[in-house]
Amino acid sequence: MISNLTPEQIAEIVEFGEAEAQLSFGLYAPPEFARPFRLAAKRIGSLRLLMIPELDTPFFNRILGLGIGSPASESMLDEAIGFFQDAGCTNYMAQVSPMAQPAECPQWLIDRGLLPSSNWAKMVRGDDPAPVMPTDLRLESIGKDQADDFASLVLTTFEIPGVLRPLMKCSVGQPGWHSYLAFDGDKPVSVASIFINGEVGWLGNMGTLKQYRRHGAQGALFARCIQDGLALGCKWFITETGEDKPEDPNPSYHNMLRSGFQLTYLRRNYVHRESASPVKLTRRALFVAAYTLKFAWQRLWVR
Repeated sequence: MISNLTPEQIAEIVEFGEAEAQLSFGLYAPPEFARPFRLAAKRIGSLRLLMIPELDTPFFNRILGLGIGSPASESMLDEAIGFFQDAGCTNYMAQVSPMAQPAECPQWLIDRGLLPSSNWAKMVRGDDPAPVMPTDLRLESIGKDQADDFASLVLTTFEIPGVLRPLMKCSVGQPGWHSYLAFDGDKPVSVASIFINGEVGWLGNMGTLKQYRRHGAQGALFARCIQDGLALGCKWFITETGEDKPEDPNPSYHNMLRSGFQLTYLRRNYVHRESASPVKLTRRALFVAAYTLKFAWQRLWVR
């Protein structure tokens, strides 16, 4: 079925499928996290923006969808960049498909101080049956009662700051989201989720504890997400990972290939970096530390 689509149509599937999943964090993030961290999600034409100013890093402050679906304009881009700047963000990025229109989009970003950086591999597969992926682990679909275990694995495997636990938990059990854990006995050791929006399923939050890699967990979780997505009417499955290079091989990329995904294209990140003042850095560090302690205390109190 992929061969029946134009490159432009595939770009819309892979870019907007991911973007809508990211925007849903803005919809479902708990107020006790969203307000103090000033989380915001916004649409500007075809652009999708996710912003967490108190975590002033490009990964949590992103522009997606530039020039996809319809041509971008410089005024649209300026509005998006102004969104970050007005919030005091100094580190943010635009992730730009090679299909972005007009062709001047990359130069517009460079002119505004966003410089070319690493690539992400954007992957897609159609509605072929899910592959059989053997594993010695037990897979389960989970609900909100296991959201804390889900968040713990995402935080650990992706080395994400603990202050983000409320955000990592928030999608579990929400409309469109389907979340999974793999267990060794009663111990959760691997994690995955799929966000289904219409006929498109975005697979993400996939990680496995180091000591449990090579047990087939990721492949089996890919297969489970695909199987469940097919049952719910998905025709397209998308995901992304870091670029696979001879000098820096990416095991996740090869797991995706074995699961029937194919490389759509390499998407370039254009990153704006600016060192904050010592006063601002100190304030932000104290802020994050205070909320890390607060959320840790809340977890202990609940238990």
